[in-house]
Formats: sequence, C-alpha cells, structure tokens
Amino acid sequence: MRCSLVVLFTVAALLPAAAGAQLSWDEPSLVGPYAPQGVSVFLLDPDPGDNLGALVHWRHDSASLGLAYRAGLARDANGALAGLAGVDVSGILAHGVEDADIRVVWWTGIGAGLGNNLTVSVPLGLMAGWRGLGDDNVFAPYAGAHVSLDLSTREGGGVVSMRPSFDVGLDLTLVSGFLVRAGASLGERSSLALGLRLPVSPAAR
Repeated sequence: MRCSLVVLFTVAALLPAAAGAQLSWDEPSLVGPYAPQGVSVFLLDPDPGDNLGALVHWRHDSASLGLAYRAGLARDANGALAGLAGVDVSGILAHGVEDADIRVVWWTGIGAGLGNNLTVSVPLGLMAGWRGLGDDNVFAPYAGAHVSLDLSTREGGGVVSMRPSFDVGLDLTLVSGFLVRAGASLGERSSLALGLRLPVSPAAR
C-alpha cells in the first residue's frame, strides 16, 4: 500500500491537473485515524469556490472500521450552487507505533461533485495520527496525503486526471462533552472544514 501511494503521487505530479470548477467530495478528507463515529456537521470552505458551504459527515464506527458517508452544498468557482457526496472506507496499517497511541490507516472511497458538470473521484491515501490527553481534553491530531483519480464531464466529454493532496486535521473532545472537528487539504485545491460531532449516547463515545 505504501509503495503504491508513492507511485501514484509520482505519476500525479507528472500529469496535467484538471482545470474544472467542480467541488471535490474528498477534500478535506476528514479520515483521522481516531475520527469518531456518529454525525458531524461542518462549515465548509471549498476550493474551487467563493462562499462558505455546509457538509454533513456520518460515520458508522471509528475511522479504522466500516464506512462513512458525506454530503454537502456550496458555491463553485463559477458562483453556481453545487453539491458533493461520497463514501469512504478505511483500515489499520499499523497501531501502537513507538509504543504510543499512534495509528496509521489507509483509506479510499468514491464520490462526486455535481454542478454545471459532473466530476467522479476515487481517492487513495494514508493517514497517521495519535490520541492524547491534556487538561482532561482528548485531542487526536492527524496528517497524511492522498491521490485522487478524477473523471470529469467538462469540455463536452470525459477528462481523466490525477490530483495529489496533503491532509491535516484535529478531533478534539472537550471536558464539556462537545467534540470539535477540523480538517484541511493542502495542494492544488485547498479546502477547510470546521464543525461539531452531534451528541451521541455514552456507549458510542
């Protein structure tokens, strides 16, 4: 998996990037190795796009297990209302690295951005993160990278491209019980999401 991702990043860097204005469903990825289960609601600052949007993320289990779904709305680079939707799946590659709560996961999925055109994206990435305790708050920062294979209907036909992105994020459980989530993607398209996980039953925390 690690070798495959290195090869994909190399190929993506050599290929021309897509110039479409469609929203990307996989940016930011929000696949932290300790990402919580449940429903999270985010303010989304997408790229391309000029206005804030909204994103809903629903994960069955923690990020290393099962599936997660997302859907959102925002303005694209042309100012038109556009939607995005996708599903991701992840699994553990390593756990307890350096005798700490460091976890490495792989993730992939499929989804689309829909507006004036349609762009279907299939990402493949690695994410590393850890979980710690400070002042009774539980914090789980993470960082990684992914490559997306994009198929777009722009320019009157099908356009295939590959797009690399670097991912960072933080899931922070406060003493009050609120869980704050933030994620960002850096690269050709830079995007940011900030939100809260909605309250869940104590057994799901």
